[in-house]
Amino acid sequence: MATFLLVFGISVGAYVLIYYNFIRGKQCKSNASLKGKTVIVTGANIGIGKMTALDMAKRGARVIMACRVKETAEAAAYDIRRLSGNNEVIFMHLDLASLDSVRAFCKNFLSSEPRLDILINNAGKTVSFKVLCIQQEMQPVA
Repeated sequence: MATFLLVFGISVGAYVLIYYNFIRGKQCKSNASLKGKTVIVTGANIGIGKMTALDMAKRGARVIMACRVKETAEAAAYDIRRLSGNNEVIFMHLDLASLDSVRAFCKNFLSSEPRLDILINNAGKTVSFKVLCIQQEMQPVA
């Protein structure tokens, strides 16, 4: 029994050392000010995108959350404003599966913002060839 506990303890200790040193990876420890900078974060309504947007907002940046679903994006923007104390967090609709949406987003951004300093491409969408052909008004080749 003692041998089992010893082997088990060594195994757990080795796992913890390996996890924290190699698997988990390094975290950004920078707290550089982004005051006066404009940041776009795609997919900023949940997960890593939301945490990235929160960090940018805490550093003082104007954060534009480029998201597909308005309801979750507005809720996330409210949370980020509350947690960061930064009211410069806004939502702009962007559906990366639609080139028309991308064009509309760009037009809206260029008309409302004087500059872009940081672009964080967190979201993505796999688009099938048929959808792309329909949007471009082309015929797929058989």
